[in-house]
This record gives sequence, structure tokens and C-alpha cells, in this order.
Amino acid sequence: MKQFIAKSLKYLILLLIGIVLLYFAFKEQDLNLLLEDLRRAEYVWVFASVLFAYFAHLLRAYRWRMMISSLGHGTPSVINTFYAVLIGYLANLAFPRMGEVSRCGVINKTDQIPIVKLIGTVVAERLIDLLMLGFIIFLAIAIQFGLLSDFLYNNLLIKLTGSEGYFTLLVFVSCLLILMLVLFYIFKKREKLGIWYKIHNFYLDIISGIFSIKAMGNKAGFIAYSILIWLMYGISVYLCFFALKATAELGPVVALSTLVFSSLAMIAPVQGGIGAFHWMVSEGLTIYGIERSEGLAFALLLHSFQTLIILFTGSISLILLFINSPKKIGNEEAGTN
Repeated sequence: MKQFIAKSLKYLILLLIGIVLLYFAFKEQDLNLLLEDLRRAEYVWVFASVLFAYFAHLLRAYRWRMMISSLGHGTPSVINTFYAVLIGYLANLAFPRMGEVSRCGVINKTDQIPIVKLIGTVVAERLIDLLMLGFIIFLAIAIQFGLLSDFLYNNLLIKLTGSEGYFTLLVFVSCLLILMLVLFYIFKKREKLGIWYKIHNFYLDIISGIFSIKAMGNKAGFIAYSILIWLMYGISVYLCFFALKATAELGPVVALSTLVFSSLAMIAPVQGGIGAFHWMVSEGLTIYGIERSEGLAFALLLHSFQTLIILFTGSISLILLFINSPKKIGNEEAGTN
């Protein structure tokens, strides 16, 4: 019960942080002007943007399926993997980072693949995405060094200087020391606790999942999928520019920068990037002469419609999964008899 209360408080605090960020994003903005921008938006471009983002999710499912296949426990169907990815995104809207575990749980249920190894593949996938994001940030800054370096410094790095920076460092070091003490205690009491081998096996399964890329046959295809996923995200942002008159003249280079802003915002540990996404994107667009209210209208369009499509398709995937699972179990039982 205490554990449940602690987790609930944690997610509630994260949600409150998102709401606070949302408040600061919309603070002192003319809501009537914002609503007018939304009313005049050309939604055909918004739907086109969502379509490309949705295609990126499909590519992500194909890429993850390649990684799972290399584990040697069978290959899940494309539809089950796609269901899992969408359900994972749906879970992230409720609980930050829960989606990674949720989609592993789906594949474990549908294809009986060890969940710990699946988590390892997700860790590897996130590391690849982090490398891709790092390359995109480097590319964006290289193209627009003066604009972006100043913006990222003033809005991100400078926040970690001064007394706040020392406090952040103190908290980080304290957490690291506590973790080291816990691990030392487990090591000393491993025989009495009887969990040493379980931890060791858990570690090996995670590592096996992470190194699934190494065992993959079609590495070129994996790289191609990784590039295409981020290309689809970039096209999605670019197409959404045309939905509003204020952003219609912005080009692909600005879309690249906006992809950086939105991706950094989505790393924030808040449900679905709420607040952080709106603040970061609207603030970033001001360096290109876009008014804050118009930048917020764009961020609201991009984030809201992508969230709605995840709510809809993720819920449908969850329903279809529950409908199809009993049928699969019944077929397996019939086959054994």
C-alpha cells in the first residue's frame, strides 16, 4: 500500500510539474488571439503531419521487431509489434517512461519472449535514438551556430550554473552514493538474501537484449529504419508549419531546429511532454521572429493532434489485443490436444 501511495505521489508530482510548465508557457498570452490562430488553421496540413508521425511509429515497430528477432526466441508479427509500440506511447501519456515496460509486457504476453531481454532491446533502441538526436542537434547547430548555440545555452545550460547548479550536482552525487551503498550491501549479504544469482541473471538478460543489435543480420536495414524514423518526425514538423499563416514561410532548416526543441522537451519526465513541449517549441520559434502566441498555437496543434491520435490508436490496439489474445490461447490449446 505504501509503495502504491509513493508511486502515485511521484506521478502526481510529475504531472504538476507539467501543469506548471504549461502555465508558464501560456502566461501573459492573449488566449483570444491564440484561439483565433487555431480557428484559422488549415487542418489538412495538421492531418498530413500526423500521418507522417504515425508512419514513424510503424517504422519503429519494424525496427524493434528486427531487434527482437535476433534474440533467438522467435519473431513477433508486425501487427503485434505495432500494437505494442502504440500501447507503449499510450502508457507514456499516463505515466512517464511506463511505455517502455508496457510494450515489452505486450510482446511477452503475445509471443512469450522473456520480458527482461525485451527491456534490453528497448534500452539499446533508446541509446540509438539518443545518438540520432545527438547527431541532429550537432547538424542543427552546425547549420545555424549563432542562433541555436545562444538559445540552447541561455535556456538549458545556464540553468545548471550558479547555486542551482551546485544543488543539482549535490543531489546527483548523493543519489549516486546511496546507490553504491545499496549495491555494496547486496553484495555483502548476497548469500543471506539469496538474490545474488537472480540479479546476475537479470543483468545478463538485459545485456543480451542490449547486444541484440550485434547479432542482427540486416544491420543496414536497421540503420535505414533509424534514419527514416527521424526523417518522418522532421517532415511531420515541417508539414505542420503550413497549417498556420505565421509559420507557413518557415523552411526545412527551421523544422530541423524545431525537431531538436520538441525532442529535448519530450525527454522531460512529465506525462506526454505536457508543458515542456509547448514552452520549448514556442520559445525556440521566437528566435525566428515568430510571436510567442503564434508559436504556442503551433506547439498546441502539433502536440495535441499527435496526442489525440495516440489516445485513439493506442486504445484501439489495447482493445484488439485483448480480443485476439484469448483466440490465440485457444488455438494453442487446441494444437496441443
